[in-house]
Amino acid sequence: MTFRQNPLFHTLFFLALCAGLLVALLLVHLMPQQMLKPLNPLHYFPVTEQSSELQQVLLQPTDQWQLLPGSTASLGYQQSSYWYKTRLSASSTETALSVQAPFLDQVELYVLDRQLKLLHSYQLGDRQLYKLRPLPTLNFVIPLPASTEDLWLFAKVTNQGANMLPLQRSSTREMEQQEHQAVFIQSLFSGIFSCLIALSAGLYLIYRHGYFLAFSGMFFTVVLIQLEINGLLFAYVWPNSPDFNLVIEYGAVLGSLFASVFMLSFFRTTDSPNWLMWPFQLIRIFAVLLLFASPWLGGYWLKKTGVELTALTGCLMLLASFWLLHKRHAHALFLSMALLTMLTGVAVMILRSKGYLPEVVLTNSAMEVGNALAALFFVFAMLQNLYMEKNKKIAFQQQILDQQQHIQNMQQKALDLALKEHVSDLPNKQALLNRLEQLDQQRNSDFYLVMIEHQRFRQIERALGVEEANHTIIGFSKLLKRWGEQQRQTEAQYPSLFALERDSYAVLIAPTDFRSQFELLRHQLDALLKVDNLQLDLGTVYSSVHYPADCPKAVDTLDLALAAIEHADRAGDYLPYEPLYLEHNLEHIHLLSELNIALQDDLLELYVQPILDMKQQKIHAAELLIRWYHPKMGQIAPDDFIPLAEQTGMISQVTEWVLDKSLILQKQLTDAGAHLRLSMNISPLDLRNTALISRVIEAVKSTSYSSVPLQLELTETAFVDLVKDSEQALKLLERSNIRISLDDFGVGQSSLARLQGLPLGELKIDRDLLCQAVRLNDDTVLRYAVMLGKSLQLYTVIEGVETLKELEFARRLGADAVQGYLLAKPMPFATFSQWLLDFDQQGFRLS
Repeated sequence: MTFRQNPLFHTLFFLALCAGLLVALLLVHLMPQQMLKPLNPLHYFPVTEQSSELQQVLLQPTDQWQLLPGSTASLGYQQSSYWYKTRLSASSTETALSVQAPFLDQVELYVLDRQLKLLHSYQLGDRQLYKLRPLPTLNFVIPLPASTEDLWLFAKVTNQGANMLPLQRSSTREMEQQEHQAVFIQSLFSGIFSCLIALSAGLYLIYRHGYFLAFSGMFFTVVLIQLEINGLLFAYVWPNSPDFNLVIEYGAVLGSLFASVFMLSFFRTTDSPNWLMWPFQLIRIFAVLLLFASPWLGGYWLKKTGVELTALTGCLMLLASFWLLHKRHAHALFLSMALLTMLTGVAVMILRSKGYLPEVVLTNSAMEVGNALAALFFVFAMLQNLYMEKNKKIAFQQQILDQQQHIQNMQQKALDLALKEHVSDLPNKQALLNRLEQLDQQRNSDFYLVMIEHQRFRQIERALGVEEANHTIIGFSKLLKRWGEQQRQTEAQYPSLFALERDSYAVLIAPTDFRSQFELLRHQLDALLKVDNLQLDLGTVYSSVHYPADCPKAVDTLDLALAAIEHADRAGDYLPYEPLYLEHNLEHIHLLSELNIALQDDLLELYVQPILDMKQQKIHAAELLIRWYHPKMGQIAPDDFIPLAEQTGMISQVTEWVLDKSLILQKQLTDAGAHLRLSMNISPLDLRNTALISRVIEAVKSTSYSSVPLQLELTETAFVDLVKDSEQALKLLERSNIRISLDDFGVGQSSLARLQGLPLGELKIDRDLLCQAVRLNDDTVLRYAVMLGKSLQLYTVIEGVETLKELEFARRLGADAVQGYLLAKPMPFATFSQWLLDFDQQGFRLS
């Protein structure tokens, strides 16, 4: 809804019309019933050295006098003085002669009889004391005695402004009435102006908008100028200080200054073009320079320049408002009305002074009426601007609220997804931990946690591929859900189903009739699973833990079930938990001892897997992966010894070994001319090791030969459990030019707000999200993950790209880089060096 359609617009417009109508009715009511009597024609003669005195002027030939046109009483801005003469008709009663220009500097009036004999002489002007006037009136008034014959009036006028002699003759009573009317009208309009100025100043104190203050200054100068033009300042404020009559000189310049500041401030927050405001910038600068130069310019040139500058400012304001009105600018309507009423009042005043309009109260007060209506419209324009700014702020705040709601929805969706295993669509391990924490808080909790694991899933996955293995997971989860729906008919709270890994699950079962429920579960799950016409035996094993019988805390049941499932793997059957399972495995102890020897004897090896930048189609980085080949035990996977190292505190030694090797490899790459960013994995426990963090920082500082700093990778699940000290360590690493990468994103439940506060440089999206997108042919979740990385200004890498279809998904979603078997498998550094040379020569090829 536009402002013109708003009820506030109609209300303000109606109030303005009512105010104008009331003022017009008031002035019509005050208009005198009889028109003022016209005077005889005026003649004028320029003052020279030979005609500076009255006697010298009387000797001038008649043909030297020029007739002043009846339509004007002004000769314009002149630095010269002028003589005026006119014939005063005979009057049987005493009358008064008024000069309707109380701002004239010096006026000498001489009344002569028909024989040019001087009868009376007066020295008037606003450069003389007010008490020296013949009559204490606003205008220059002299009494004329009754006379049976015509009289002559000679006047010498000297003025720094317009040189004029606007005469008016009437009875003394009429003169007094006009005086009272003028004072009343000026007081009325001054009061209106004062109220509007006070209102604007108050609004400035509330809202701190500059145009309110500029309006107050602009119309305060207008009030002072009007009061000086009509003689009220001299008569009532400083009657004994003629030197104070400089309001017009300085007021015109200050009015232009305030008007230009008003326009600049009023349209500053709008979409007005800059070129429209440039003239007002120039006027503001020129007005300031004029004020500084006023002591050297003198009163005449200051007044003349100020009046012309005011006229120029008014015309520019009117043109600007018309242009904005033409462009349907929302702020221009009341502004145009204000300027039109103001200029109309000035035009009526000029036409009246030229004689084109009769001199009545309405025309005599035209400038005051126009300025009052203009001030009212200016106030409406400012209130309209305030109203629109308020609406903009409300709309902006609403937009922010909508964006925050959208972000919250995305966060909630991401959290929901983070608590789901994407292939099976079952709650994941973190959801199980959350559920166990809830059960810890509930009184009289009693349940069995059953652990389910597929011994042959990894073999099936290697044989059939990831996509077929996903079909296996989906089929198994359907069997699990079907059993859960059957049990839910009799139990409201249990069972609860969870997918911990791709090959392991957990089920919470109520203790009531646990044996029969568990046997039914085994019967349904142990059957051969049929997937794409293949009968698959997953080799499923089970373990169970009873809470609270087996442990005091519900959250501990998962650890106990994991300990029991290891023995169930060996037995190939179901094993309930026994306390013996918690004892340290001798094989694990032996493995840790062997790991310590391997670190000392440098028996570990770093493999390298390249990362492809999608835009440049170049290998810009590589991930370092640790490998351990034992002479007797063969290849030992990192998943087997890294968790043990973390549990026993040996992980820091492993990290230092990887760091030393990384720096050596980086030096070799740099010497070979390959500037790649090497990325090494780091444990969250390492972040709490202050000595290790300092060692990493010092080591990186010593690599001045490399232009690409080292990168550390932390898994998303590690970020979830970060403590305050770890966050400080991350920020310290960032300040040391070490970039942090968030690995395996999409499998944990990291808070988006928390991720935003961490010093990340890269986001590596887990392969599970990519597999889900390819399997379902729906990239919604994967696209959100890429968009999240972009919104956090992170370099986004999609991991596990193994097929062309997966590569196409990554390219379409705008990922920055990809990593996976399609590009290359992890390889020893020597092999990687040759592979990198081949890639630079041949470009991207499928592996």
